[in-house]
Amino acid sequence: MPVNARQERILDELGRNGFASVVDLSTLLRVSEVTVRRDLEQLETAGRLRRTHGGALAVKERASEKDAVNGSERQLSSVADRVDALVTTPVDPAFDRALLDRAAQRGVPVIAESVAMPGAVTLVAPDNKQAGFALGQWAGRYAREHFDGRAHLLDLTFDLPNTRERSLGFLAGLRDVIPDAQPVLSINSGSSQGSAYQLTRDVLAVHPEINVIFAINDATAAGARHACQEQGISPADLVLLTYGLEGNTMRNALVSCGYCRAGLAMFPEIVGPTCVEAAALALEGHAVPSRLVTPTAVLTSETIGDFYARDRGGWGCDWTGMQARLELPLPLGSERAARGKRPARRLGLVVPFSEHEWYASLAECMRAYAERYGMEVEVIDAESSRQEDISVRQREIAHMAAALIQPGDVVLIDAGPITTFLAEAIADRQGLTVITNSLGAVEALRDRGGITLIVTGGLAAPGSDALSGPTAEGSLRELRADKLFLSASGVTPEFGISHDSLPEVATKQAMIRTAREVILLADHTRFGEESVTQVAPLRVLSRVITDNALPATTRLELSKTGIEVIIART
Repeated sequence: MPVNARQERILDELGRNGFASVVDLSTLLRVSEVTVRRDLEQLETAGRLRRTHGGALAVKERASEKDAVNGSERQLSSVADRVDALVTTPVDPAFDRALLDRAAQRGVPVIAESVAMPGAVTLVAPDNKQAGFALGQWAGRYAREHFDGRAHLLDLTFDLPNTRERSLGFLAGLRDVIPDAQPVLSINSGSSQGSAYQLTRDVLAVHPEINVIFAINDATAAGARHACQEQGISPADLVLLTYGLEGNTMRNALVSCGYCRAGLAMFPEIVGPTCVEAAALALEGHAVPSRLVTPTAVLTSETIGDFYARDRGGWGCDWTGMQARLELPLPLGSERAARGKRPARRLGLVVPFSEHEWYASLAECMRAYAERYGMEVEVIDAESSRQEDISVRQREIAHMAAALIQPGDVVLIDAGPITTFLAEAIADRQGLTVITNSLGAVEALRDRGGITLIVTGGLAAPGSDALSGPTAEGSLRELRADKLFLSASGVTPEFGISHDSLPEVATKQAMIRTAREVILLADHTRFGEESVTQVAPLRVLSRVITDNALPATTRLELSKTGIEVIIART
């Protein structure tokens, strides 16, 4: 395919979806990931897209980096100017504050979905702990019958109040049936299919005794399912439980007699209309309970037919069956006669995770229900806004790090999004020696006359741009660097520097031993997180470069340990 045609295809894909990963584009276009990255670089230079770690975002017009930093918050806060009521799942404090402040100024009622939100009219959500408990009990009975009462659990959780409750409830239910059930690992899976796949694959390689996997949503479950298939694990030896049954993917998996034998259904067909009713009632001036508890049910291949009917288009709900078996938090289905203030005419649905089927199903159900009242539903993709914001912050961190590199330095660059940006920032420098295990850095620095490039070698794992393993570690033992620019998944005072990819941890540790000075590059989202494996305590660091969204208290804690904290200009 000619270059121009290929790049137009990339732009078409971004136009449809807003975001596309390098991996997906490589598959779609049938070219290498290196070729895709080169196309993305050229298109970004032309102002036709914005690159992010692992992919690219669509842009409507060119903007300064300062505008890009502020644009995501402006996008969310301006939503309140266009709608009569908002339905949102709070996951990012900075965005949530901007959204709530603007909504309060405009008198727009906010309905919190899934997670409680200060200032919201009501919370529409299931009893997560009780629902998790019911699913855990089912898993316990299954393990007692099929695994001789052995239950070795991998908990793929996420760091939000509702998802923590799901995990806690599941473990309690499992132990209610099997008191000595062993939680082998509980890991923050990032709430995405890609990260869940990588983590599950790595964990199963180290802990083959795991026979029960609990996933806090369908995206996480789908990633874990893929990892189990790739590892060649028999469905007879492992059971996967999902919390959600949000759409076709895991409902199909439930009836395929594979790893997923049961799932907790949250019923977007009920949650969506409940959100619409709550928003309309609030706007009309009626009292709305502070909590609307939506029903759930544990479904199997034998019982899913009580609530859903399968056809060529997927799974349609059996509304009669749902009403007969479930307790609804508000009356649904009757025609609304507006009382007092006019009913909401335009609802905004803020979607934090666009890849989750839950939000696609929720939006579809809200739209279908709202139409009967003459309402419209606008969907706002908060994830793309956050990705763009974080990407800009990471680039500024990388530019700040580049200012520390002097002619003649030997620098060691770790793999990761920020460190790839660092490699791009120094690509035109002269008189540098760069050692790296990052495929992204190699792509940025190869064929650059002023830089001597040394690649560690090692294993290139699927889905990762890091070279790792014994080959990489062995080469690092023979080298010495002035400065190491390190990346990590998590940073806390107690656990230190941690990372979510087990094979990469030993390589990072070898890098630390190789360098005279260790500088951590981490945006604010990495702090307060603890990943599966510790890389090193904080005392190995001389400096941390981060962005200005990091709370002042965290900066002070780092400074007290003797680490110099450098804040990038964002």
